[in-house]
Amino acid sequence: MYSNNLQTYRVIERNANRYKVQTPDGIRTAQLKGSFIHLIQDKQGYPCVGDWIEARDDNNIILIESIKKRKSLVSRKASGEATVQQTIAANVDYTFIVMGLDGGRNYSDRLLERLLTVAWNSGATPVVILNKSDLNEDAELVQMQAETIALGIDIITCSALDGTGINDVMTYLANGKVGVFIGPSGVGKSTLTNTLLQYQAQKTNGLRLQDMRGRHTTSSSYLFELENGGFIVDTSGLKEVQAWANGNDIDSVFEEISLVAQDCKYRNCQHEGEPGCAVQKELEAGNITPERYDSYLNLKQEHAFLERRKNDKNSNVERRYDKDMSKLIKTSLSRKELVRQAMR
Repeated sequence: MYSNNLQTYRVIERNANRYKVQTPDGIRTAQLKGSFIHLIQDKQGYPCVGDWIEARDDNNIILIESIKKRKSLVSRKASGEATVQQTIAANVDYTFIVMGLDGGRNYSDRLLERLLTVAWNSGATPVVILNKSDLNEDAELVQMQAETIALGIDIITCSALDGTGINDVMTYLANGKVGVFIGPSGVGKSTLTNTLLQYQAQKTNGLRLQDMRGRHTTSSSYLFELENGGFIVDTSGLKEVQAWANGNDIDSVFEEISLVAQDCKYRNCQHEGEPGCAVQKELEAGNITPERYDSYLNLKQEHAFLERRKNDKNSNVERRYDKDMSKLIKTSLSRKELVRQAMR
């Protein structure tokens, strides 16, 4: 029996364009209604884990018709050439940036800067987790270094294996709060999830010994409920991080540069040798490191390029929309003329 009444459900898993949603009767499979697929092209995007959706129940499957307004959205630019936003999780309170301390490519200042840009853009509160502290004797030194990058952001040094810092993570996820783990493969996101849940919910893999790089374990995102009433979203590892962000998000990550930039002689200063550049002055004085300066400019240039691509894409979408509407109007007028002739 088909229901005409829209119901509100929460998306707890997305795998490609198939979904699982939480209903009063348990977890159900859901898919997008055909009209909704057309509606969301180049707009708010597809539903993701954490979304509250409005849907109809036809008994066999839930048909998703719309996404309710989001309070936060963790996303990035999708891998590849296309300028497309890839949504990761919605309606989360905390974005946990997980980085490993066991070598390989897990922790780096530059990667932390990029992930912080993603986190600030989400609208959720960023928290940095330095995992696998049991495998690094210099964990405290790495945390001190991370504090110079993640200015004013809480940093937790923890180990999913020996339990160090796990209670600190849990304190953020009480009373219905929602967190999401983001970071590259091999940093222990799934192991952290299992530790928080206190059972083996997610498959885990070690690092490839030949290069100490992570292997993808989680292929889809899933929203888990914890015993304390909170929720955690485990996500697949990010192979590359291109931030879907705005200029203010980048400024938040590079606060020591953005504050100095306000004193530049010209408002549109690019900080690359213009006269009266306050950033260049601080760089020459040693108050801004060359590495931070280069990373700042790279992210600003990536953002500017992405904005140009998005604007070009929006222009093309508008042109396609005008063209489609013109065809629709002509078709409608032709049908009306046929009706008139038939009635004569």
